[in-house]
Amino acid sequence: MGEINSQSTISILMLKHLILKEIREIIMNVRSLFVMVICVILIPLGMYVSNKEYEQSMSAYKEAERMYEERSKDEKDLGLTAEGYIPPSPLSIFSSGLSDYLPNKINADSRGEWWAENEYGINNPIALLFGKIDFFFIVTIILSLLAFMFTFNSISGEKESGTLRLVAANPVPRWMIILAKIEGNYLVFLVTFIVGIITGLVLLTLTTSIPILTFTYLGPFLAILLISFLFLFILFNLGILLSIITGNSGASITASLLIWILIAILIPKISPMIAQVIYPIETEETINRQKSMKRIEIHEEFGNAGRDLMSVIMKENGMNAENFNMFTDWDIPAFKASRDDYDAKINDIKKKYDEKAREALEKIESNYRSKQETQENIAKNISRISPVSCYTYLINDITHTGLGELRNIKSNGNEFLHFAESEYYTPIRKNFKEYRIGGSISSGYFGDSRGLNIKIPVLQKYNYPTLSDTLFSNWIDLLLICFYALFFFTISVFQFIKYDVR
Repeated sequence: MGEINSQSTISILMLKHLILKEIREIIMNVRSLFVMVICVILIPLGMYVSNKEYEQSMSAYKEAERMYEERSKDEKDLGLTAEGYIPPSPLSIFSSGLSDYLPNKINADSRGEWWAENEYGINNPIALLFGKIDFFFIVTIILSLLAFMFTFNSISGEKESGTLRLVAANPVPRWMIILAKIEGNYLVFLVTFIVGIITGLVLLTLTTSIPILTFTYLGPFLAILLISFLFLFILFNLGILLSIITGNSGASITASLLIWILIAILIPKISPMIAQVIYPIETEETINRQKSMKRIEIHEEFGNAGRDLMSVIMKENGMNAENFNMFTDWDIPAFKASRDDYDAKINDIKKKYDEKAREALEKIESNYRSKQETQENIAKNISRISPVSCYTYLINDITHTGLGELRNIKSNGNEFLHFAESEYYTPIRKNFKEYRIGGSISSGYFGDSRGLNIKIPVLQKYNYPTLSDTLFSNWIDLLLICFYALFFFTISVFQFIKYDVR
């Protein structure tokens, strides 16, 4: 037992010595200084600029909400379109994602429909044209490329210089040599990355009111960091693997650049195109036209049913709907009785057609969303060949700027529609009546809507999914990130064990 403990202690000391050797060599290399400068400058700068954009978006959100309440405060009409403004996500300072394209307003109307739109537009088209340098961009593009540049000659370069053969000639296990190289390179890179993050947090603390380090945002922030650490670990192991399987440093850097282009640019961008070819679907404009036509069709059916009902009721009261004159006969007792009878019976018919319209529109919407999800899943599954895609889906959903936010807007839209209907449109609708008599239509408010104690509907709270819900819905990407990290690490170790150091 003592001999085993002694061997374990010796192994640990050897590994520690090798790791320290790698760290000293890396620190002396100009590349480590370059990475430090990039991290310390770009990460805080990206956070600061993203924070300023968030503050601008928040200001636009508050102003739009104020103007809506101001112009609509005295409105008590079924024609009012309720507007619910979506606040920008504070976590968007780490990744803007789809922020410039996501809807920022939910509209609801008395027909029982809601739709989302982007009202503010694009504030900085040039930044959008060239891409924003936020935390997500720095990690996926700049640091991912630097990770390859950091490791491209970690094995092939030492083989060319002859130092690898000297190290391997010592009684040191091969696995220990490669483990020391992975850990040494990764630790130095990680320290510079963390220094950049800490600098950025200090800058944010001094320049913004977003409480990143509070309980509300600390969980998502730590999740972003841990996933970023894993992502960079994947790239480090992939870079070392390429350095092992290529013959020399020149071939290694060429292979590294090609692999980076493939996983960071080509696979993520080509996958949606392949999905569109494999599973083409209609455009959203086409679906909106179908819904509009169906809505008009069912409304016309309801109008005809209401006209027939009024005709029957008027006949029962000794009147002829075809010869009815609204201007001269409106106040006669027989028509007053007909109106009262009609008002008592039309609600059931209206509910029937409202339900029919809701089911028809939901069917069109559900079929389209199902096709959309199928196409989206095809694109996502193809793109997941690249760890960059998995990282992209995870980080942007955590910051509420990804594809998951589109589904979240739908959930909030349904809640806002229900709120607007129950708190605003239903009380007003009690005073609104429509009569179809023969070829004429009479509609309006029969009662004092102004006296109703109601307020215009506003989106009082926009609900974001919790961190646990987000991670659960993205479990495939989280699992793949962990798998890629373990896979490339294991392959690197096994490849180096049988590597010819001569």
